[in-house]
Amino acid sequence: MSLVCRSLTTLLLATVISAGLALLPVAPFGAHSAWPHGGGGGGGNGGGNGNGGGNGNGGGHGNGGGALGAGSATGSSVSASASSTMDLGHAGKSAGSKGSKGSAGSRGLRGAAASKSTKGATASQLGALNAAHASPNALAHASPNSRVGKIAAYKESVATLNTANANLTAAQAAFATNPNPSTQAALTAAEQAQATAQANTAQALATAANKSISTSSVVGVNNLLGVSLSAPTTSADLASEAAALQTKP
Repeated sequence: MSLVCRSLTTLLLATVISAGLALLPVAPFGAHSAWPHGGGGGGGNGGGNGNGGGNGNGGGHGNGGGALGAGSATGSSVSASASSTMDLGHAGKSAGSKGSKGSAGSRGLRGAAASKSTKGATASQLGALNAAHASPNALAHASPNSRVGKIAAYKESVATLNTANANLTAAQAAFATNPNPSTQAALTAAEQAQATAQANTAQALATAANKSISTSSVVGVNNLLGVSLSAPTTSADLASEAAALQTKP
């Protein structure tokens, strides 16, 4: 009797276990957590399988994947937008750079035009004194009565004047160091020689010019000839003296 009871008990337990196993939901292949790549897809298909509805959460994972996909799309959009912005910025800089170059070129042209205008005004002011453009050889062999010859005479007079200025400076220094009748006489002679040389230079300039002489015209002709005035003579002093000697038309 004891043996029969144990057999019945064992049979009953086996039946219960079998029935319980039959009632457990069976996840379709690929929906199990051991298959991570099937999470999203398994969830979607599982929705149509009765008990498989329990794996609807798996569908949630699928949606999660979709969210990630959307995030990726958003990232691509942001990247594209940033790239577009960078391209626009680069284009702006490029245009700005070209604009700057254009402005610099424009300023250069205006500067060149202003320089030409200044040179034109100077040439117009010099008038006949533009003969100072002549070569050294032409100046040396020009006829005394020609425009170039008159400019050559003015150039020689400047050299003589500068020598007289140097002699005057030396005489002044000698008299300051040792004032006596001898140095006084030398100083007086140097002063007279300097005044004569300056008057001769002013006359040579007035003879060569055919327009009113000003300080700028003296500077202009001296620059063309490659000469300069030494102290105590100044361009303003020589211009004033030469202008007073000019024959008025």
